[in-house]
Amino acid sequence: MNQLRKILNDTFNLNTDCASQEEIAERIRSGGQLRGTNMCIMILAMFIASIGLNMNSTAVIIGAMLISPLMGGIMNIAYGIAVYDMAHVRHAFMKLGFQVVFCVLVSTVYFMLSPITAPSNELLARTSPTIWDVLIAVFGGLAGIIGITREEKVSNVIPGVAIATALMPPLCTAGYGIARHSWKFFGGAMYLFFINCFFIGMAAVVVLKIMHVTSKREISDKVLRKQKFYVSLVIIITILPSFFLAWQMINNSAVNSQFGSFISSQFDFDDTQVVSKSLDAKNGIIRVAVVGKRLDSSTQEAIQAALSEYSHLKGMKLYLTQTEFTGGISKEEVESLINTEIAAGEELQLDYEEKNKTLSDKVDLYWPAYAQFSFNSSLKEQLMSELPLFYPQIRDLDCAALGSLDEEKKVQVDKYLLILQVDAPLDAEQVAKIEEWSSRIIDGDVLASWRLLPGVSDNSVSGNSVSENSPEEVPDSNGE
Repeated sequence: MNQLRKILNDTFNLNTDCASQEEIAERIRSGGQLRGTNMCIMILAMFIASIGLNMNSTAVIIGAMLISPLMGGIMNIAYGIAVYDMAHVRHAFMKLGFQVVFCVLVSTVYFMLSPITAPSNELLARTSPTIWDVLIAVFGGLAGIIGITREEKVSNVIPGVAIATALMPPLCTAGYGIARHSWKFFGGAMYLFFINCFFIGMAAVVVLKIMHVTSKREISDKVLRKQKFYVSLVIIITILPSFFLAWQMINNSAVNSQFGSFISSQFDFDDTQVVSKSLDAKNGIIRVAVVGKRLDSSTQEAIQAALSEYSHLKGMKLYLTQTEFTGGISKEEVESLINTEIAAGEELQLDYEEKNKTLSDKVDLYWPAYAQFSFNSSLKEQLMSELPLFYPQIRDLDCAALGSLDEEKKVQVDKYLLILQVDAPLDAEQVAKIEEWSSRIIDGDVLASWRLLPGVSDNSVSGNSVSENSPEEVPDSNGE
């Protein structure tokens, strides 16, 4: 046992290659300076991080993390706490506070001036810190202070810690929250920044204590116990929300996974296809829009009953919008036709030139229709940029191409289906105008229908489709 203890002590002894006390103090103090090079680099890092978050560029954000000098201020505070130098702690804290306020304010100005206002995935990723962020900050702080205190300074530790803990991006995200008046972004980002600062600092204090750095003054046991109590209290208060957010993230992941499984297994029909689906877990509502052969009441009841088989979907209400359209084919069927015809062409025992000509003809035959099917996303953006200007009650829409085979077995798109999500009903005249206007935009026939958003009404219907909240049929919007 003594031999094992000796091996472990030799392996993990932090004092073996430790730098001198004076060199450690000089390194940490120089890293927390708020003038000259550090200040210039901080400003540059702030702008780089803001642009990267705005443009959703992970590589640019990593670059900002690497050059950001904010870690130096945190290590300065930790060093002052470890040596009981309260004057040093106050001075270091004021410097870090100035850096934080400066970065948040300047990034706010940037996001107010930026023409790109939509939140990117990189911005969203910094609004809901979890317990895993706490662990990253702890391990990052341990690695960071160990690297700084080595006799030969480890060059790859600090950049790695900077990338892992990400101090500058949360501050810029907080600036975005202020610029867009979103306290969710501001609060979530500042919480992440506080987690990183606090646990990096605490980890650094623990390592410095293990290394027995020289204290500026002696602290009585009573004061030390009091300090430990307050630190423990802050740790508990800090990590409790992160546990809740972690549980929320895991639960949302499970709900979305079961939602996808439910749609794929319960709406697997030959003559009916799903054109849109949405999940409102907060209000317990699942909305599905289908086109094709109408589902009878017994099938709808079976689908609704199947929700009880999914633990996270149990008790939710299914809103089904059906649009009858027979003889249509889906995008997947077009893909299948292309693949089938190409496979058949490849099996033809023709010479090389004739074989290529056959395959080319097949592609020419089916590609235009396939391209039209794939046009849905860009078409939706175009319609949503203009329709709400004339009809403010339109909040969102889903669109789908409805196709069939002509006499020559060529794929053709017969018309487009628009399902408008509204917060107030549209009358028949408005629907007709929307169809006429959309037809000119799309250069094809359009069949429009609408449905009310959750909470507006239990019966969301239109002249061309019916949204059913129960197996019973409901009247359409024209009162028929």
